[in-house]
Amino acid sequence: MGILTTLKAFFRGGSPASPTPIPAAQASAFDIDAYMAPFNARLAEDFKQAEVASQQFEQQYGEFPGFFHRLDFDLFLRKQVLLFWEPDTENKNFLDHNHWSKKHLFNFPGPLYTGESDTCGTGIAQAPANVANDAYCCEYIFKQPTSYYELLCVINAAAVEVFDSYSSNGNDYWTYDSCKQWWRNRAELLRDLTRKEVIDMNDGQTKYYVDYLNGEAEMDLRRYCYFLEMGAYPPSTQTILPEL
Repeated sequence: MGILTTLKAFFRGGSPASPTPIPAAQASAFDIDAYMAPFNARLAEDFKQAEVASQQFEQQYGEFPGFFHRLDFDLFLRKQVLLFWEPDTENKNFLDHNHWSKKHLFNFPGPLYTGESDTCGTGIAQAPANVANDAYCCEYIFKQPTSYYELLCVINAAAVEVFDSYSSNGNDYWTYDSCKQWWRNRAELLRDLTRKEVIDMNDGQTKYYVDYLNGEAEMDLRRYCYFLEMGAYPPSTQTILPEL
């Protein structure tokens, strides 16, 4: 059984290893640790497999920026990359849905984004460097992957999300103008990220997002705008990038 099939079974209740409910009268700190043990063990295995697979991906596809920045990324990911990762896995349709009309406003521009997700909180566990929760524990992409490892972690997050709310067709919709408009509204997002109810729904992701928006996000978004305009990733650090 491949990792994608295993993940779906485990998190959607189909695995005999899934934690079972603990009666309230028996609950204790020790019980909670025991309850979470299968989940934590599954996460550790997922991270380990993503690390190994990321090396295989680099050998197969070369440097990550050229792999990730392609106008047909959605079809490429769904029809080729997932097949390369696990050719025997049947459950590969979790990215096949178009959620653009219900795209979460906090998604950072790029090919990957979420629509209306569940509230299980699995995304920040599977992809802590890329996925965050809003005040209602709904998931969104706060930073596009910058390595094969991060991409595979996001794919794992998408695979276990009950509503299949992740999509990879953002390149079909984002434009230079819409990216500029999104960037102009970042002050509202920064305010939301400081709200206690949002912070409490995350495991440090709100701070990561704030730091990102106040730091490297602008250059990353300008590079993405260059890609949208030119159809390729900026060839060098000396390339003149679009302004926001």
